[in-house]
Amino acid sequence: MSLSSSLFTGTSGLKNMGNALQVVGNNISNLNTIGFKKGRSAFADTLYESVATQAGSGQVGRGMSIGSVSQNFAQGSFESTGNTTDLSIGGDGFFIMRQSNSDNTFYTRAGNFFFDKTGQLVNPEGYVVQGWELDEETGDDVGAIKDLVLNAFTSPPKKSSTITAITNLDADAASNSVVLSNNWDSGEEIYMAANNYEYPTVVKVYDSLGSTHDVSIYYDKKSGTEWEYIVTCNPEEDKRNSVQGTDSKGLLARGTITFSQSSGDILDITMSEFTGRLGNFQTNGVNTTEMIDYQILNYDELADDGYGFEFEFDGSSWDFVGSNPLNYEKATIVYSDNQEIHLVLNQTSPTQTDPDLKIKLTQPAVATDSFGFDINNKNDLHTQGIEGTKYFGDTVNDNTTLEINDPSVMTHDSSGLGIVWNPNVGGTGKWYWSNPEIADAKDLLISEASESITKSDGVTTLSTDSATTEVLNPEGLSMVADMKLRYDGANWDWNDGIKEEDFINTYDFVPSNDPSMSIIQGTEGAIATTVSPTLYWLGDQWSLTSPAPSPPGPVAVGNAMIEINTVESNDATVVFDIYYNDAAGATTVQYTFGSALTADNAGNSISFTMDPTPPREYLNAAIDMTDPLTFDIYFDEDAEPDISCDLSAGGAVGVGDLDAGTHFVFRVDPDVPPAEYENATLKGDQNEVVIDLDGSGNDSDNDDIRFVFDDPLKFGVSAHSYEDRSEIDFDILGSTAWTQIDKNNIEQSGYFSFTTDFLGGEYGSTENDIALDMGTVYKEGNFVNDSLSTTQYSKSSSTVFQDADGYSAGDLQGVDVSSDGIMTGVYSNGQLMPLFRVGLAKFLNNYGLFNKGGNLFMETRDSGGAITNKPGENGLGTIAPNSLEMSNVDISEEFVALISNQRGFQANSKTVTTIDAMMETVIQMKR
Repeated sequence: MSLSSSLFTGTSGLKNMGNALQVVGNNISNLNTIGFKKGRSAFADTLYESVATQAGSGQVGRGMSIGSVSQNFAQGSFESTGNTTDLSIGGDGFFIMRQSNSDNTFYTRAGNFFFDKTGQLVNPEGYVVQGWELDEETGDDVGAIKDLVLNAFTSPPKKSSTITAITNLDADAASNSVVLSNNWDSGEEIYMAANNYEYPTVVKVYDSLGSTHDVSIYYDKKSGTEWEYIVTCNPEEDKRNSVQGTDSKGLLARGTITFSQSSGDILDITMSEFTGRLGNFQTNGVNTTEMIDYQILNYDELADDGYGFEFEFDGSSWDFVGSNPLNYEKATIVYSDNQEIHLVLNQTSPTQTDPDLKIKLTQPAVATDSFGFDINNKNDLHTQGIEGTKYFGDTVNDNTTLEINDPSVMTHDSSGLGIVWNPNVGGTGKWYWSNPEIADAKDLLISEASESITKSDGVTTLSTDSATTEVLNPEGLSMVADMKLRYDGANWDWNDGIKEEDFINTYDFVPSNDPSMSIIQGTEGAIATTVSPTLYWLGDQWSLTSPAPSPPGPVAVGNAMIEINTVESNDATVVFDIYYNDAAGATTVQYTFGSALTADNAGNSISFTMDPTPPREYLNAAIDMTDPLTFDIYFDEDAEPDISCDLSAGGAVGVGDLDAGTHFVFRVDPDVPPAEYENATLKGDQNEVVIDLDGSGNDSDNDDIRFVFDDPLKFGVSAHSYEDRSEIDFDILGSTAWTQIDKNNIEQSGYFSFTTDFLGGEYGSTENDIALDMGTVYKEGNFVNDSLSTTQYSKSSSTVFQDADGYSAGDLQGVDVSSDGIMTGVYSNGQLMPLFRVGLAKFLNNYGLFNKGGNLFMETRDSGGAITNKPGENGLGTIAPNSLEMSNVDISEEFVALISNQRGFQANSKTVTTIDAMMETVIQMKR
């Protein structure tokens, strides 16, 4: 080996020790560089030179070289900066950066980012941070990884879609309204008077432009565990097209809440939405009711109720189905296609083509599609209830409480209605409809089925068709009654069952001991002529003659037979039977004395006159006979007849056919339901009466209207129908402007919704459906209560919690970054909006990365491709905001390395100087 080779061996040490010192110096110089990863140099010996030795071939070193210079990717310490966009990575991974105006991608651990003037999130060198945009509603990633650019410097307003109102409603509260919604009046200064409800709560909501509006919910107890509520807004802010110009503006929805009697939790909720001047929407075809929109252009033409508008599409145009509704006979379709209809409601000339109502369908109609709706008069548009109630008899003086349990069945107006209590029907009394004018209009007031003329033998019916009864004044025939008349050969008289009203009594007992009279058994037709018998007390028995006792058996008195019951009669009581022809149909009468008669009373008597009277229902009725075949009946005491009877109108009966004892019977029957509610049923007793307007008959739905009496009404055989009857007269105000929401329609959302429109766009384009959350959600056919829900407890009504989603417009005030890399905008409207998510990348071989400078790395073949994902997933670290990762250089380690390398450099320099001395010796040898 030559000396020069040895010189180069020392030189390699000097050179590479210098390189190692350069690595250490670079580490020290980047001691405070953000995200810097320190370098490390490793030495390696070089190829050895083979030399000959005594033992054979040997190797001599040629010096050393830098084996590798690598970086230590251990995590550096975090420094808090207070800047939200300063980010550090806790764990593995690199931020992904794109060079502006190129597709070059770089990676860094330095997270000193900020937003530039264009909204890009960049580092100081202008490289753009990469990540994912986020959906502002769900916060989910959208699309592929891309530049993070902040465009949402303002937060657009969001309209409210849900309001939450959690209340406690006082279980001890009383009902303030029969139907809560009927009390709303937007025409008054106070829309809902405080004495009409139990408790209100107000929630602020937002429209699509960010303006705020108050939605008020009023609660009132109905009875027991059932409450009703209405949802309202300020009428001046209610821009729904269908309520303009009405006193119903601001009324949005109503419903009921049913609570558990034991726990006070919600068991059931209902809701009906208020639709305004148009209602009862029906459709059959490709468009559902929600897919058909209406725009009223001329409110004045919707002045009357119009029930039953129906249209059908023939493939090219629309036409009415059947005749036009009442009040709109001149309604005309002036234009139609498969998606639009223009309707003139009162066309007076062919040139009148400006529509009063436009109808728009979402989907193009196909042949046979049809739909329909009703028009509701604007007056009392929202009212479904009873007005003009009048009470008679035992129902007066606040004895009656009205309950309307299902106002939704009140779809039509109906006036002049009445119900009447007949106290002695069947001994227990009975309720009847008392609608004589309706019955007369239907030819039902005088029952033809029971009208008949029967001869005195009681068998021969002359003609059921020959008699006619003309109703002259139906209003006077208010009670159900069987009218039974009997001809005595000269005149017609009443032939009803004997009753106390038929007796006119005179007594001559000395000393005075007048008896009380009672009818033990009253039989129809037992007597039909006026009789005046006298009963004598002979001192030890009763007799129909005086002074001798009457013979045993019946005694004729006029056309009647009277027979004293000697077994039941005694000195304190006399019992006798009165009958006509047939003893089996006898009426039994009893007189009872306060004290027993004695022999001193012999010769005293009881005289009475029996004058057949009208039915109990019409005690003032009178017969005015023109001739045996023609007479009028007056049901009250006025001067005008109520019914005119003509027995010969059919020509089958003459005067000669009327033998003494001939009967004429018919029924006065005003027991007819309202014409608008022909399926209505009526039931009740002395304690209550219930009207089922829709005739559903279901146990849970047959108390639509209920009158309850604090004190029971009079009833029983002692009651007089005429004097003791009770009557209730009323009008029904109906509307089809309420649409009940089927619970099947809320299976998906779990909440009932109502519709608002605060902006008034055409065809309801600005309408907004808002869900009402009372702390319970509808799932699988039941309401499931949350941990915080509306309750009915025995404490003052109060609002427990209320809230609404939606918000107004706002300006960006800052951003927040979470550990999963999500950057959230903080806006002046109090909203937090997800903006984007910072992406991270990792490599299988970090040591293969190429150091680009500026704290940037590039991937190489040795590093492998970048694996990108969300922070905290797939082995990637998490994000720490408001901090930066510092250099991982340890100054103490670097100083040690500096000294070590310095000493090595010095030692290698000795090798060079030693070889130099040796070479000098060689040169000296030449000299």
